Amino acid sequence: MNTKRIWMFCALCLIALSLATINWITQISNAAPITYARDVAPILQKRCEECHHAGGIAPMQFTTYDAVRPWAKSIKEKVASRQMPPFHATGALGRYLDDPRLTDVEIATITQWVDGGAQRGNLKEAPKPREWKNDWQLGMPDLTLKVRKTYTLPQSAKDRYVFFVFDHVFPEDTWVSSIATRPGNPKAVHHANTHLVPPNVKVPDEGWMADDFEPGKNGTIMISGWVPGSNDVLLPAGTAVKIPKGMRFGIQIHYGPNDKELSDATSLGIYLADGTVNKNLRMMFGDRKDLQIPAGEANYSLTSKSTFATDGLIRFFHVHMHLRGKSYAFRFTYPDGRQETLFDVPNYDFNWQRSYILQEPIRVAKGTQVEFIGAYDNSTKNKFNPDPTKTIRWGEFTTDEMMQGRIFWEAVDEKLNLTVKKGVVVKNESASNGRQ
Repeated sequence: MNTKRIWMFCALCLIALSLATINWITQISNAAPITYARDVAPILQKRCEECHHAGGIAPMQFTTYDAVRPWAKSIKEKVASRQMPPFHATGALGRYLDDPRLTDVEIATITQWVDGGAQRGNLKEAPKPREWKNDWQLGMPDLTLKVRKTYTLPQSAKDRYVFFVFDHVFPEDTWVSSIATRPGNPKAVHHANTHLVPPNVKVPDEGWMADDFEPGKNGTIMISGWVPGSNDVLLPAGTAVKIPKGMRFGIQIHYGPNDKELSDATSLGIYLADGTVNKNLRMMFGDRKDLQIPAGEANYSLTSKSTFATDGLIRFFHVHMHLRGKSYAFRFTYPDGRQETLFDVPNYDFNWQRSYILQEPIRVAKGTQVEFIGAYDNSTKNKFNPDPTKTIRWGEFTTDEMMQGRIFWEAVDEKLNLTVKKGVVVKNESASNGRQ
């Protein structure tokens, strides 16, 4: 009996050892080295090539192994620290549309690839090269607005801001579902903000105003923004933005430093609403024009408050500060007393401004209060600070400061029931006939 038990025990041990050996062999065979072609190229194409392609805004290309290999260690460092791709709002992956952030698995893949010698692999396993076109993502617009003259950007080591005004004047109230930006020279355009321009703004013959023009002081209203990597936003059916009669569009473009003369002719694509419009997209705005940051102050903060007058559905967020901007948060206090920081940019970067568009809109109750909380660093610790010895006040120039927070939302109970064709409200023909 004991002998049988011993034999049985030995047999079980041999079976267990065999299974372990098989598992070990399988792991060894599956542990093929991570390569650029099979593992890394798909990640770079999905997450990085938007900027890192020929003609893109980035200074280097990541479209081939030979182009990527010299930057391998730097890529590892930037993605491991989540400095790249640039995206500064907190929140889980999948919360926002067009979120370029890498998953933990993607970061681990790039890290292991670099640590393993950044091997090329079989290029036949790489994804088909992507063709990057400077084209309209949403198809041909209903209305294309072009600058009056192509702008020549001289060689310069400094940033430059130019405000262009488009000639088209809206002859009547017009409802639009999207405003798309197409840079004429993606290599030159760092970011661009589109504004509504009132009739009283005088425009020079060349069609643009340079650095000393202050849009806000001239009554313009920012309505949309563009940065490399952001996709055009098409509002859902039934929601649109009303452009008042007599208004024009203008666009403020930030051109980065350039080592040679460049030209640019950025255009806007306007997509007109069609069908039934029930909701006019609204904007809740937070700002403090009494902003005054003491020289050397590393932790200056201000709060602006606003309240939802009706039940709302939030679509997206946007914040705008300048070089001393440190962080920005939207803290919500609900009618039942609960508090929640619904949107947070803990490490603001003036060089990367974008709209944060929710994958799923967020509903908030009437009476919900929003605190717009902006924080600033005017000390020597801030590497972007041009002069920590100055007291900084609110102003349009980059060396001034702003504290602009925006929430784009729609009223849940609004039902305009407007019949719109090519952006214009269609009049009730039967009513018109009855008056004749």
